[in-house]
Amino acid sequence: MAAPFSSSSLYVGDLDPEVTEANLFELFNTVGAVASIRVCRDAITRRSLGYAYVNFHNTADAERALDQLNGTQLKGKPLRIMWTQRDPSLRKSGKGNIFIKNLDKSIDHKALYDTFSQFGQILSCKIELDDNHQSKGYGYIQFATSESAEESIQKVNGMMLENKKVFVGLFVP
Repeated sequence: MAAPFSSSSLYVGDLDPEVTEANLFELFNTVGAVASIRVCRDAITRRSLGYAYVNFHNTADAERALDQLNGTQLKGKPLRIMWTQRDPSLRKSGKGNIFIKNLDKSIDHKALYDTFSQFGQILSCKIELDDNHQSKGYGYIQFATSESAEESIQKVNGMMLENKKVFVGLFVP
C-alpha cells in the first residue's frame, strides 16, 4: 500500500515519560535509516508530552516501521504509531471517526488497527487504557474518509471479536 501523502514521517504516541530520542533511534533504526527524531516536550519543564515524531529518509522505511513496530513495548508501554497528519483541519474535523466498545481486554491497538485497516487509510487508532496499561474495553479510530468509517460500521458492528460482540458506531464528541 502506498503511504498516504507520500510521507516518511511517523507519529509515535503513548510514550513512557522516560523515553528519549536515543531509545527511539535505537528501535526505529533497526528497520530503516532514520533522518530525525523529536520527542515533544513541555516548553518550560522539558518533561515529555508522551509523543514523538520519527522521520525516515524514505517512505518504504516508514511503512516498514509502522508495520513492524506498532505495539512494540518500550519501557513497559506499547508504542502507538500512525502516519503524521499534517492537515490539522482533517484531524480536528471529526470526519471519519468511529467508536468501538465491548472489546475483549486482549485486543490491543495493533490488533484493532489490523482489524480495521482493511476498510481504508487509518489516521489514528487508540484503545483507552487504565492506570495499569490494561484495556478499558473501548477505543477510537479515525479514518481518512467518512466512507471508510461507514463501511467499517456496516461490516464490523455486531460482529464477534475474540468471543465478544462489539459495538461500532460513529464517534459523537
